[in-house]
Amino acid sequence: MKLSWLALPALFAVTVAGCSDDSPASNESASTSAVAAASAAATTTAARDHDEAGGVVRVLLGDTKKVPVPAEAVLDIRAPAAWGQAANGIRCTVTDSSGRNEDLRSSDVKKTETVGGTEWMTLWTFSSTPNADITVACKDPASKIAAAHAHPYLRVVPRGIVPIPAPAR
Repeated sequence: MKLSWLALPALFAVTVAGCSDDSPASNESASTSAVAAASAAATTTAARDHDEAGGVVRVLLGDTKKVPVPAEAVLDIRAPAAWGQAANGIRCTVTDSSGRNEDLRSSDVKKTETVGGTEWMTLWTFSSTPNADITVACKDPASKIAAAHAHPYLRVVPRGIVPIPAPAR
């Protein structure tokens, strides 16, 4: 009898403590779940941005994307070589943080590089202030590429430059 008499208040205390703690724990649990969901969404968004190793940024045709400019590098805008002549219809603009358009330089002979089994050709090369962010916007006005490819994107690839040594005096 003595044990059951002591067990009853202990059970009551645990029950009350559990009930009084339900509301904050539920709120905390809910806020933790919300934070976890937001974190998962951010991770998913980052994955959708299709950034690659080495500072490579993927820009979907029709989208605008901020791209960091590394020190001592120029940036190439590259398209899949499989797009062929349709890639000539792509229009890109590159804008620095002050709103000034960067000069896109291209040549008739397109440099190519194979990455992950896909051959990529350089459409334009540009340079900007190092350690800044620029905005790259590319579109396909004739919709030739978008009609043939589900998620057409270009790659903005940093290409290191070798500093020219000062002449010996």
